[in-house]
Amino acid sequence: MSGVLRRGSLNFDCVGNTTRGSLDANLYGGYRETKPTPGTPEISVIAMDFRRHSDDLKKVGLMPLPPAVVQSAKDLSQDVDSDVLSIFLGHYRKWSFLWTFLLCLFQIPTTFHLFMFVFQVTMEQSPGELSPMLQPSDEDLELLQSKTLEQLLGCIGRWQKLWCPILSFLQAICTFHIFVFVFQTAPKDYWCARPAHLQQLDIAEWRNLSQSPNGCQLLDIDYSQVTFENGQLINWPSDVANLSYTQCQQFEFSDVDGDAKTLVQEFGLVCGNNITSFVEMCFLMGAAAGAVLSGWISDRFGRRHTLMTFVTIQTIFGGILAFSTSVAMFMSLRVIIGFASMTVTVVSFVLVVELVSGKWRTIIGILNILPVAISYVLSSGIAYLIRDWRILQLVISWPWLVMLSIWYWLPESPRWLLAQGRLEELTRLIEQAAKMNGTTLPSNYQKTLEAAVPMAAQVKDPSQTEIAGQAEETKATDVEEVKTHDLEIHVNPILVVFGRKYWRTTVLTLVIWLTLIIIYFGLTLHLSNLGGNIYINSAVAGAVEALSICISIFVVLKAGIRRSLLGYMLLPGLCCLATNLVPHGEDNQTGVIALAIIAKCLIGANNAIIPTYTAMQYPTIVRNFGVGMGNLASGIALIMVPSLWQLEHYDALLPLNIMGVCGIIGAVAITLMKDVEL
Repeated sequence: MSGVLRRGSLNFDCVGNTTRGSLDANLYGGYRETKPTPGTPEISVIAMDFRRHSDDLKKVGLMPLPPAVVQSAKDLSQDVDSDVLSIFLGHYRKWSFLWTFLLCLFQIPTTFHLFMFVFQVTMEQSPGELSPMLQPSDEDLELLQSKTLEQLLGCIGRWQKLWCPILSFLQAICTFHIFVFVFQTAPKDYWCARPAHLQQLDIAEWRNLSQSPNGCQLLDIDYSQVTFENGQLINWPSDVANLSYTQCQQFEFSDVDGDAKTLVQEFGLVCGNNITSFVEMCFLMGAAAGAVLSGWISDRFGRRHTLMTFVTIQTIFGGILAFSTSVAMFMSLRVIIGFASMTVTVVSFVLVVELVSGKWRTIIGILNILPVAISYVLSSGIAYLIRDWRILQLVISWPWLVMLSIWYWLPESPRWLLAQGRLEELTRLIEQAAKMNGTTLPSNYQKTLEAAVPMAAQVKDPSQTEIAGQAEETKATDVEEVKTHDLEIHVNPILVVFGRKYWRTTVLTLVIWLTLIIIYFGLTLHLSNLGGNIYINSAVAGAVEALSICISIFVVLKAGIRRSLLGYMLLPGLCCLATNLVPHGEDNQTGVIALAIIAKCLIGANNAIIPTYTAMQYPTIVRNFGVGMGNLASGIALIMVPSLWQLEHYDALLPLNIMGVCGIIGAVAITLMKDVEL
């Protein structure tokens, strides 16, 4: 007898005219010696031999059966979820419940081992403090802080529109101090000074008779024996060709500017005493130091006080510089001014981008550099009107003492306050901003701020400390705890930016800033080396650069910040290299100047974008230091720029070729950087 297992029940299939469930089929169990009909499953489930009893059963015949008793139990044979065993054991009875319960108990020890680690970690923490496993990552925390402040302060409002232009104006003041040196050392015609008794001699005739073409050497004769009478020189040697030259000790300068003197004229920085490159390098060394230390100072003590302190230093020492009595004094003061100027530049930029949110961080970050280009135009105009270097220095310094009046009202960076856990100050700032912006704050916004405070910045609650059994803690212990808490908040920024997570970003940032500034300031501070009028060239370059910065905002919003940087780095490099295609000669110098101005305007837009891009690469707690690292590279580049232009003595276009190569290297470094969302 062959059986078929269908839907979990035991059925029988028989051969012949009988149907499933008939008496004959039940008696014989469907068993036949013949082959099963097609379609019968060939699964043998059970075989029974009823042949021995079949004859007796047939003799008895069919007897009427009593009425079937209705069974209260459910017929599981028709249940689609039943199997063979469930027919006999049931789905769930006492026996199944007993063993199911006992087997579930084995899950408890396993759960203890899996979950107990959470409590083992939190046992050493104060009550209410999150386990390190539950603490958000740096990216998540930074995103949480940004979203929180964006909801409370808004992306931009009247409060931001008031302070962003004021802070951006500080960029112009710094640019005056950086760029004015170009006009203070403007080229001026000079020659070896005439003796006192030969002052009536025509300058052109004196230069033609007595000195070398470069104006640095003088014929080695006894000029006390030479006189000038009736328009003729008396006792002038006849064998001039056989005479030697000696270095000039005193010089005369062109009086085209009247009594106004340049720094070069004041201290005789010509010929063998031409140390203008070293004088400029002093300022740049101070700027390089300020780029690094300003980041640490502002991250440690806040943006507001750091900014205004160095604005004060820059303004006061800038005025004192005008009273320098020697080159040594001038160089020393320029180091201090360089340090202060770079600090103001970096901190004011970081503070501006931390006041706004969303895409406005990019827009405001770029517009923050716009006053730099405008100040080039203003510097050219002011320097053209004021040719004396001392008066010019006073004009660009002391009038800005008025900016100190904003110190009391200047807001601190809300992101820095939140990162430091200074919620009381942050709450006052947010309420002032909301009042000016005309927005209504949620009733429980303080709780939202508390949730965004980093764990290291959260000061432990004394009541919780007492509950934890530390009520015997003395005042000295409290002071020690505050010191420890302070150290936890103010991490070493060098370990962060050169840590495992950010070292690649930092190295690429250094390369990008180095190559960018070599091009930018190589063209900005030395346009006079290319010929033409320095005042006109600087004004035109500044005006076009300002226009380029404004256009770059739309380019960045359309193409993205990294692609924009790539284009604004590569194109200036190609322009510098393209100067090799311009035919040589004085008549073709205009082509070289035009390419140089185009390159300067394009790299000027890059100079406006790169600080924002760099700031977005680092978290708030080291953002200023990260931007400072970029400015460190720019300081190194600034120191290299004066030496770079010394190479023009070997080849007039060699400096421009080096700038072109720098543009290509910088473009490659940008492609390796990660992109950021606007």
